[in-house]
Parts: sequence; C-alpha cells; structure tokens
Amino acid sequence: MKQICQDCHFLSKEAREENTGRALCFSLSQSDRSDVEGVADHYSLKCWMGVWDEGVAPHPVSRTVTIAGTHRKGWCFFFPHRSNMRFPAAREMQKRQEEHEQMKRSNLYTRYGLYIAAIALFFGAFVRLVLNCQ
Repeated sequence: MKQICQDCHFLSKEAREENTGRALCFSLSQSDRSDVEGVADHYSLKCWMGVWDEGVAPHPVSRTVTIAGTHRKGWCFFFPHRSNMRFPAAREMQKRQEEHEQMKRSNLYTRYGLYIAAIALFFGAFVRLVLNCQ
C-alpha cells in the first residue's frame, strides 16, 4: 500500500452547515476513495489530522492530484485506511504503532550493544589466557 492520502485513514470530507457554520466531518467510503472526483462539490476534502485542507486553500488542480500527496510524504500522519474505525481510535492505534516501532528499534540497539560487549569479554578472556600461558 502506497503512503498517499488516498490510502490514509485520516482522509475525510467536510461540509459546513449554512445557518450555524458548524463543520461536519466524515470519513470517505471506499467508493469515494477510488473516485474522489465523484465526491459532491459541497464537501471539501481534508486531512482530519490538519496537515492540509482543500477548503482552506483550494488548488486549481483536480482532487485526484490534491490527494496524491506526494509532496507530503515523510511529514504527515499516514495510517492505513481501516473501514468502520473512527478517527480518534485510528489516532490512538497510530500512536501505539509508532511506540512499538520505537521499542523495536531500541531493542535492536540494545542487542547490538550486548553482542559487542560479549565479543569484547570473549576477546579479553582470550588475551588473558594467551598471556598467562606464556
């Protein structure tokens, strides 16, 4: 799965009530994701995490190009789309996933350190053994 907005769980559509101005934010269905040009014009596409919003700064290009998001790669909150998962739950799952990745990385560095220490101990013992035999 590519890390683009179209495959991201936080891709959403927003409409504003005319009388109150209250924003109503909805997740995109799978059919909306496959054909973003078919999303009604009264919705503006946006990142629920606030990275970008079509309604704030509309682009003169098509919606397909807008959500391709190639210029956002590396500094957005990409999380793979999971149907029927609410936005706050996805945010929490993303945090857990990041913590898990950090723990794996930390454990890897710890293992490397232990391997280096074990090799140093073995080498030290070998040197002492050789020096004591002479």
